[in-house]
Amino acid sequence: MNQAIQFIDRVEFNAQNQLLTFYAQVSGLMVECIIDTQSLAIPDSAAAKQYFELWRFDYEELAEQQIEEEAYNSAGQIIVTVLN
Repeated sequence: MNQAIQFIDRVEFNAQNQLLTFYAQVSGLMVECIIDTQSLAIPDSAAAKQYFELWRFDYEELAEQQIEEEAYNSAGQIIVTVLN
């Protein structure tokens, strides 16, 4: 694990857009890591958080790889592919 990248215990879910967001601190800067969950049809925030907790380490590993590759979008976010 890269010590310059730390994932914090914060998860948000936008039900309207079906986006689940978790956060990483990268050398002191906050980075949004976004998962488009439309294909999962998650009904609410509680279900989204439960889903994320189930797959947390897998998503954090994927996000860490993208951060290390500096694969940020134009808004400075990391877009993580949904796990099936």
